[in-house]
Amino acid sequence: MNEQNALNRRQFLKMAGLAAGAMTFAACTAPVAPSAPAESGAGAGAAAEGVTLRYRTWHAPAASEGDAAWYEWLTENYTAATIEYENVPFGAEYIQKVLADSAAGTPPDLLHSSIIWAREFYDRGVLLDLDDYINNVPALAPDQFYGEATNAYRSKDGKYYGVPWEGPDAEILAVNSTLLEAAGYDPKGADIQTWDDLIEAALAMTIRDGDEVTQAGYLVPNFREIQYFNSLLVSNGGAMHDEAISQATFNNDQGLQVLQLQSDLMNEHKVSFPISPDRQDDQLFVQGKAAIVHSGTWATAQYQDQKAEEFQYWFIIIPQGPNGSGRAGTTWSNMFVLPKGTPSPDAAWDLLQYCTTPPVVITRFEISTRTTPHKEIFESDKWTEVLQSVPQKEVIIPAAEAGGVYPFFPFFTEANDAIGIELEQVINGGKEAQEALNEAERKVNEVIARRASA
Repeated sequence: MNEQNALNRRQFLKMAGLAAGAMTFAACTAPVAPSAPAESGAGAGAAAEGVTLRYRTWHAPAASEGDAAWYEWLTENYTAATIEYENVPFGAEYIQKVLADSAAGTPPDLLHSSIIWAREFYDRGVLLDLDDYINNVPALAPDQFYGEATNAYRSKDGKYYGVPWEGPDAEILAVNSTLLEAAGYDPKGADIQTWDDLIEAALAMTIRDGDEVTQAGYLVPNFREIQYFNSLLVSNGGAMHDEAISQATFNNDQGLQVLQLQSDLMNEHKVSFPISPDRQDDQLFVQGKAAIVHSGTWATAQYQDQKAEEFQYWFIIIPQGPNGSGRAGTTWSNMFVLPKGTPSPDAAWDLLQYCTTPPVVITRFEISTRTTPHKEIFESDKWTEVLQSVPQKEVIIPAAEAGGVYPFFPFFTEANDAIGIELEQVINGGKEAQEALNEAERKVNEVIARRASA
């Protein structure tokens, strides 16, 4: 199974609906089973004899050969209980089904949760506290995972309700090494340390025919995905919300500077193609028509598959803003959680632990190329092998450690859209930056207050 079979987050969102319902596993040769984690009874048949555990996820085997191979491997090698897989498409249907099943007293035993849902599930009383379990498993201690943001997503008031299951993913910039070098820059973007450096490099790599940009030095993002604004905000010393998620915190000088930077790049420096629903940023990048684009640490699969053989690229962490203290961005790691109401919580924990601790996480990586933030994956021989073939992946760990949290407002989709619609109007010249920030803050704080009173 090679890296090209792994789906990135955006690709999966488009494909998830194709594989709802019963799961059919493709035949695929899997590695020999590793020994079960030392603290677990898994594999011995003693932990949950005669128990069936429902494992719910949006990772569809029909959409990924690697995921299909993982499910087949797990079924064959986890012998402490029978696993019943439930595949539900990512999005509103997933959330609604979790809440409905919990209210009915029929939740799944093991639940794959996005970072943007887990806190709300926890606040609604849907999830179990996992501290008593985690404290007995040294391999799942917080310091065993990369990225402080990874721990922020899965805990509240010092209590843990999740264990990382994928990532660490991070918002970064992809740079065209050939165009950088031709413009006199380091081909790996080492010269681009600050926002001023970014502007200078973008100008140097922009080509115009009159007023029309024919080669973009940088693509201004559309801000409809909240991590774009958040990554620039964090690189400028800011944050989208306070630690308790009780109020928005982006309507300040740091937020204004982010909008001013992006507006200037689009309208004053004219280094970007216009924002439009039809603009395909990754395609423009691999075609050599855009020199710097917002991307993610997961994007190597797509780039390696689509690029011409001679195309050279690299990844860099978001440059430092005027109020920042270094390169930064956004990091996230989705997780496993245990819903309250499972009839066999100890058995469910045993399966969760088996899946999330070495050597099983390394085996899953070998099978599917999917990682978790567990440090032992990145110390394995397989990781060394991956870096030899795709050296761009070396950015994953420094990006995870430099990244701030992905905003996890309640009623996330509504909050995300409220912010994105307002901020994009600034880039398109339809609204002043301060007016847009005021309105985005008002809308988001209304969402937070509505959730608090629910």
